[in-house]
Amino acid sequence: MLGPQEDKLCGIFSALAALSFVCFAQSSSTGNAGMSWAKTTVDKLLKGYDIRLRPDFGGPPVIVGMSINIASIDSISEVNMDYTITMYFQQSWRDKRLAYAELDLNLTLDNRVADQLWLPDTYFLNDKKSFLHGVTVKNRMIRLHPDGTVLYGLRITTTAACMMDLRRYPLDEQNCTLEIESYGYTTDDIVFFWQGGDTAVTGVDKLELPQFSIVELRLVSREVRFTTGSYPRLSLSFRIKRNIGYFILQTYMPSILITILSWVSFWINYDASAARVALGVTTVLTMTTINTHLRETLPKIPYVKAIDVYLMGCFVFVFLALLEYAFVNYVFFGRGPQQQKKINERLNKANNERPRYEEKRLREQDSISAPFQTNTLRSYTQRRNLYLEEQRKVGVDAYGNILLTTLEMNNEVMPSDVGSSVSDSRNSVMSFDSSGVQFRKPMAPRDGYSHHSLDRSATRSRANCRLRRRSSKLKLKIPNLADVSTIDKWSRVIFPITFGFFNLIYWLYYVN
Repeated sequence: MLGPQEDKLCGIFSALAALSFVCFAQSSSTGNAGMSWAKTTVDKLLKGYDIRLRPDFGGPPVIVGMSINIASIDSISEVNMDYTITMYFQQSWRDKRLAYAELDLNLTLDNRVADQLWLPDTYFLNDKKSFLHGVTVKNRMIRLHPDGTVLYGLRITTTAACMMDLRRYPLDEQNCTLEIESYGYTTDDIVFFWQGGDTAVTGVDKLELPQFSIVELRLVSREVRFTTGSYPRLSLSFRIKRNIGYFILQTYMPSILITILSWVSFWINYDASAARVALGVTTVLTMTTINTHLRETLPKIPYVKAIDVYLMGCFVFVFLALLEYAFVNYVFFGRGPQQQKKINERLNKANNERPRYEEKRLREQDSISAPFQTNTLRSYTQRRNLYLEEQRKVGVDAYGNILLTTLEMNNEVMPSDVGSSVSDSRNSVMSFDSSGVQFRKPMAPRDGYSHHSLDRSATRSRANCRLRRRSSKLKLKIPNLADVSTIDKWSRVIFPITFGFFNLIYWLYYVN
């Protein structure tokens, strides 16, 4: 037997259990009733629904609002002139045939219901390739509102064309667009607008592009006319600016350093041909490689790009540095022998005419000195043979250059004779160590020849003439080293100044 207090507790527990059972039964009936009401509503809306006709067919056009949430811009290609964008694309419109009043709730339906409803024939005008994501199911959303408003959302990745002007590449700014248009319905049947105004496109602030920065975003709504009628079009236009950091590290800095490296040859000795030629050819080939690699990453466009101007300028400076050594080499090894050969030709021509002049001159002197001739005096024929023999002593190399050997003056040439062409300090001994030209000390004059002053005067004149002629030929054998060094010294100043001026003009023009 239970006491009164225990009976009271058992009664309370029994009442709570009964109340819980009643509440559970009511909630189950309410849930089942709500599901049945939703099922009934959807069946009612789709019953007799004709997807072939737009809402308000024959009446005012359907107003379709659009909004985009950009998930990412995957790539921007200069070669193909396009970009790839992944976005959430939403469209909303009102279809009175889908309005309901039985439930005050929004109905989010399965994506397969979209195949049973009328949808706008929207397409992307500048689309190259697009696809609808399908993992794990098709990324589509259908949501119905009691007033008949339909929200249709898609997750799309599209590759859209973007025509680029690369004249200022890589210091350029490009304008890429996404064109949205109705394919079949004209403005009499459908009207597009950006839902939310300037906030219709979101997600741009979170984008991070490797080579670009989004500078400006514009939304445009307009009508376009074709032969089949006027069609609504929405344009999403964003202006992007290329980041120059990558190109400074990969293109500009290597080009500058290679150009400076080519100037090292100006400090290398001019006779080190192997070092200077190897350095010049290496820098030229390196600049060619940089140009080739750059062209592979860009389309084959007909106009000149900004980076082409810079690389071509660097290539010109490198090539001119190589040509500078070619000019130095020509001055040192080429111009001197050529000038010497020309002078030798003129001297040979003069020597061919000189015997006739000497013959005439000797005849006149013989006629004047005939009363004073003795048996010890050489005849005209002997003097002429002696002169020709001295001419033959001068050797000629394969290039026509006169090679001087030891030049011995005859004993009849007096010290006073040589003194007429050189200084008095060299009357007794004359020598040129660099050329091998030596004058042996002449014998002392004899008393027996004092009356032959006219013959000595003629012989002295001939010796002086030969000495001056051969001394002038000796000078041609010594290269003018000062001119070669001056060319390198001027190049060390002109090349850096010119290259700095080129960079100043280039960056001022293209950056601004």
